[in-house]
Amino acid sequence: MDSQPRRSARILVSVSPVVAAGWLMRILIVGVDGLIGQALYASLCQRGHKVLGTTRRSHQTNQKDRLFLDLAAPTLPAIPPAEVAIICAAMSKFADCRNYPERARQVNVAAPLTLAKRAQAGRVILLSSSVVFDCRKPHVKADQPTAPRSAYGRMKAEAEAGILALGGAVLRLTKIVAAGTGRLADWITALDRGHSIQAFEDHRFCPIGLESVLDAVASIAEQESGGIFQLSGGADISYADAARHIAGCLGVPADRVKGVRAVDNGVPEDEVTPYTSLDTTRLSALFGYRPLPPRKIIDDVIAASFATTRAP
Repeated sequence: MDSQPRRSARILVSVSPVVAAGWLMRILIVGVDGLIGQALYASLCQRGHKVLGTTRRSHQTNQKDRLFLDLAAPTLPAIPPAEVAIICAAMSKFADCRNYPERARQVNVAAPLTLAKRAQAGRVILLSSSVVFDCRKPHVKADQPTAPRSAYGRMKAEAEAGILALGGAVLRLTKIVAAGTGRLADWITALDRGHSIQAFEDHRFCPIGLESVLDAVASIAEQESGGIFQLSGGADISYADAARHIAGCLGVPADRVKGVRAVDNGVPEDEVTPYTSLDTTRLSALFGYRPLPPRKIIDDVIAASFATTRAP
């Protein structure tokens, strides 16, 4: 395995009419502290846009481009005018949405719709999820009716409907994987240190790289596009098969990965996802996106994880 991360997963966005014309936008990122928000802030600034971000961390509001905003608050403050507002913040853990439904609905539905209505003629892009569908078949097309089975999926479907009714855009995402964060990163560390892990055989995901998300959001914002977009990897893979692939790449014995069933380990049936992959035809037409196989995405994460510690 190469010691340096491979970049073939990134599709360079062609210069949009907005950028070509020299019209650089004022963009508001709601939830700038998260994985996507932080990376998106850096990416959009690099493209020349004026970017502001909201945060729940009060100590960061002394920065000129940071605004305090807690989506869980019953009353939301006014937001500054912007050509585009990108809503990245969400309560995305299934268990939290199930156990704290009122708070989750405020964060995932009520607050985004309030912000969208206050956008002062600016466009809104809502980041959503493949779990707005029932996840019982792969490569679902964007025009299929939503059929969520989880509390989180139902909330995102409701938020989508509201944003679309206001003329905004929705970007549905499958599972984002990146070096140093999330379940795959934990498994890489554990297996590399000689530990054993458990992974679900009956629970699948469809990985995408963070850079593809950045390209998709920038393209939607700069092309002034509305409606529904879907960003997905090329195929679904079980968490157990993903863990076995990591073990193989690291030269770890396969028996260090124990396959178990999610439904036997506290995951409600309605939250198990046999498939999460989506059809990406519209993004492919918009900026040439090509879905990659799951093992290629995982390989990139493994390579990036060791790029510094194992570099020659």
